[in-house]
Amino acid sequence: MTTPNRWIVMTSKASMPSNCMGRYRNVALVKLTIDYAEKNQRPAMISDHAQGVQEVKHYGRHHVGKTKRSAYAIALADAEQEAVRLNASE
Repeated sequence: MTTPNRWIVMTSKASMPSNCMGRYRNVALVKLTIDYAEKNQRPAMISDHAQGVQEVKHYGRHHVGKTKRSAYAIALADAEQEAVRLNASE
């Protein structure tokens, strides 16, 4: 039996001032409890207080561009690589 992935990448819409043009999104690495990981459930929000969450590593809010060189795409790729590394080490 394989162990479930306890680290997942989550994103959400970032709250920004009205003078910021464009779209911004939050990127975070979330460690799930064993119960949530085994049931393949996802938390409702990116927060330490959300049900099923043990730990959160925020990568910040990033501008969503059209290419793979945008800040959001780079942060998302970094978070996914870190999730793979952390899941392999557990």
